[in-house]
Amino acid sequence: MSQPKVKITLLNVLHEPYDKRMYHKLARSFVSNGYEVTSICPYSGNKLPKSDIGVQFVVFPYKKGWLNRIKSVFTLFKLGKQIPTDIYIAPEPESWVSALLIKLFKGGKVVFDMHEHNPNKMAQFFPRFLHKPVEYFTLKVMRLFARWTDMIIVTRESFEPLWKGIKTPRITILNTNHLQPICSDIPPLLIEKYAHVPTIIHQGVFGTIRGSYQLLDAVEEVVKEIPDLHCIVLGEYVYGSEEEYKQAISEKKLERNIHLLGVVPFEEVPKYIRVSKIGLILFQPGFLNHTLAMPHKLFDYMREEKPVIVPNFAVEVSKIVRESDCGLCVDVTNPKEIANAIIYLLRNPEEAIRLGKNGREAVEIRYNWQREERILLDSIHQILS
Repeated sequence: MSQPKVKITLLNVLHEPYDKRMYHKLARSFVSNGYEVTSICPYSGNKLPKSDIGVQFVVFPYKKGWLNRIKSVFTLFKLGKQIPTDIYIAPEPESWVSALLIKLFKGGKVVFDMHEHNPNKMAQFFPRFLHKPVEYFTLKVMRLFARWTDMIIVTRESFEPLWKGIKTPRITILNTNHLQPICSDIPPLLIEKYAHVPTIIHQGVFGTIRGSYQLLDAVEEVVKEIPDLHCIVLGEYVYGSEEEYKQAISEKKLERNIHLLGVVPFEEVPKYIRVSKIGLILFQPGFLNHTLAMPHKLFDYMREEKPVIVPNFAVEVSKIVRESDCGLCVDVTNPKEIANAIIYLLRNPEEAIRLGKNGREAVEIRYNWQREERILLDSIHQILS
């Protein structure tokens, strides 16, 4: 007689159905290894989301704002306790509270998936003079929650000191991507528009704190020497006004150079990276989450054999880039320095190719989801047994 499938429920306050980590990585890994997965998540679409891998979605209306995030704790608790579950996985402090409440009332194992510096993130909702006490208090509460949690996943080694002295099992699961062949299925229109001209790309959530205006000024510098530069920007403009940014592009007469393409489907992103020459990460300083960042896009660029330009202050990112020798670490607050790095790589294609190949090699050997998946599955098996 076959054993019943282990049931895992993903509890999400902010992560929507097809989130890159929660769905395309965790959920896919669990389903492909015989687990039954339900994802409770916010959703702003009209039609109910469908899964190509058999994940069951339970959705609630997506609403922005701090008050709605607090309400989501009770929404997740109400929905989650109705679903037979062996393991609850929570990627935010709020969903973590929901998971612990469900565990209190009906049992089950709880895993906290920490992929942001939550104490620092929480402090951003308060006036600056309260940042330090809010960080301190948040960390104290999180360490208290950890005592009733069965496992904590951290996405970077720099988070480990936050849990010093806590006996709860912890594993590090880097935010890497699935290892797959370099993208070759590229539409002719993309090739025609970008592949044969100097093209750079920034993908992912964008805006002021992600270097949008530094990129604008850098492109203005580059086109003085390389007039046919194309800059692809994929993703939602979240931080600041997109309309004001478009106006700034227009005022600098760079409409032909900067292409704001918005959000494209997850599986389409590699095609845009592949037709580009350079991948950009332009997190601005002043945020601990940026200092300790481990963004998906770094591994997206590396996987497609593209050299990268990244912040020299970002501890994890710059370490990977320097050790892998796959790009340039620059002062991203300085548009001139960004521009110089872009010009250097575009004018030295052999060096750009060498750096890109180094990045691909590092992904094949170390920075790929298949490797992280084995660690994740082994750890899930341990807490079940």
